[in-house]
Amino acid sequence: GERALQIQERCESEAGKATTFASFYVFLFHHMKPLQSLSKLFLEGYQSGMRTGDKSMSMWCLLWNVVLLYRTGKPLKLIVEQCQASITQMDELKQKERALCLRIMLKLYLDLMGSSNNTVELSGKAMGKKEFVFTPISHAVYIVVKTIASSLFGKYELGAHLTIEKGDQQFLTMKGGLMYARMFWFHRCLCVFAMARTNKAKERKYMAQAKRIHKELTNSLKNKNPNVLHYVSLLNAEKAALKQKKYQEDDVRKLYNDAISTSARGGYVHDAALAQERFADYLLNIAGDCYEAKYHIEGAIQRYTNWGAMGIVEHLHNKYQD
Repeated sequence: GERALQIQERCESEAGKATTFASFYVFLFHHMKPLQSLSKLFLEGYQSGMRTGDKSMSMWCLLWNVVLLYRTGKPLKLIVEQCQASITQMDELKQKERALCLRIMLKLYLDLMGSSNNTVELSGKAMGKKEFVFTPISHAVYIVVKTIASSLFGKYELGAHLTIEKGDQQFLTMKGGLMYARMFWFHRCLCVFAMARTNKAKERKYMAQAKRIHKELTNSLKNKNPNVLHYVSLLNAEKAALKQKKYQEDDVRKLYNDAISTSARGGYVHDAALAQERFADYLLNIAGDCYEAKYHIEGAIQRYTNWGAMGIVEHLHNKYQD
């Protein structure tokens, strides 16, 4: 991968640069390099594609830059603005598949900001009035978005049971998948752990599934992926919370606090909020510590507010109104 980029840089012609950037950074380098270092390179690929007439790959670079803004916890208002501007350009260039993928993402971002109560359905102003037909990659994006929405809005059963179709697998595979694959599996695993916490009749079944996903993400971390540490930290806490015995309660609390601080230090404000929310749920429903649970619910609400996710803030107020 590095050698291919070096060869591209030495070429006098920049033809193919957008393709090279889109391919290597979407499929390969997000496993190896910090996500925060990729935004400039995606924008460079976008600009190169526009200069050389490679509009298709240029728009892919633009799309993945929006995904990157979300994954790295940038303010939702900024993400929405970039998403809407990118969709407008894609429509003008007749890049329908890319525009559909971004419209699906925009639906999530607007719902997080509080624009709709219909948080897990593909409808609303973000989708526009046009009829659309899924392509393999846009359907994979739909599965990712629906899983994230299910995780963040507490629809855990839906998120745990969404069907991954054959065409989705090439994009969502843990090894070599697209840049959103590990984000998808993280939220899927959270939904499964949440179901194990609430559905005792099927706890063993859910735990087995969650452990498989957790192991894959842990292996990715062991293979020096710098972008999954905060994911693994929270999943470590979720797993320990379900396996704990009374004398291990302090250990579980430490794992959750580590998950919160790891996300916050990395700039992942949305994931820090989610970790604090899950900690509050543990404190309330397993540890029985209402006082500290209230502290962490309020902390999660403040983090979500800072991020701009007033839709989740409203959801949490309704959930914990008593």
